[in-house]
Amino acid sequence: METLEVIWTFFKIGIIAFGGGWSTVGIIKNAVVPHWVDEESFRSLIAIAQSTPGPIALNAATMVGWYHGGFFTALLATLSVVTFPVIMIALTTLLASRITLNQLQLQGALKTGSLAMMLMTLWVLRPASADPLLLLFALITFYIGAFTKINSLWAILGAGFCNAFLGPVIRSLWEK
Repeated sequence: METLEVIWTFFKIGIIAFGGGWSTVGIIKNAVVPHWVDEESFRSLIAIAQSTPGPIALNAATMVGWYHGGFFTALLATLSVVTFPVIMIALTTLLASRITLNQLQLQGALKTGSLAMMLMTLWVLRPASADPLLLLFALITFYIGAFTKINSLWAILGAGFCNAFLGPVIRSLWEK
């Protein structure tokens, strides 16, 4: 029965986890931490999933499946997380050949949704003593990525630069 729960959980993750990478970590955490792994094991799971080739959700599904049911459960969990996206890609390809979509609107919606999920991941994985300055940098980065035409990569790199060089100055002024 646990095998079916793992498969169903990762199938649902595959449905709602568009954007890939870090945008899915919060969703995966909410699904697996209360049932199959504790908080510390989840952080290890994400570290291993990030360091192995392939998407985080796929690697997490494989690892949770392997740990809780062996090879068969790992295989089915891995397949379940990609089933819905593969079906949607096939349907989208079929429909795109017949319907003209406004590509810019679609890209904007997907970009904003991915950024929102990354913000949720930041919130879920924040340490207990979260630094307010880092949260401010994250919110500014989210705003730049979501509501301007600036590439999100530059916003993220800029936030890292600001934290590395301006962060200590701002924190020392803040403490006075």
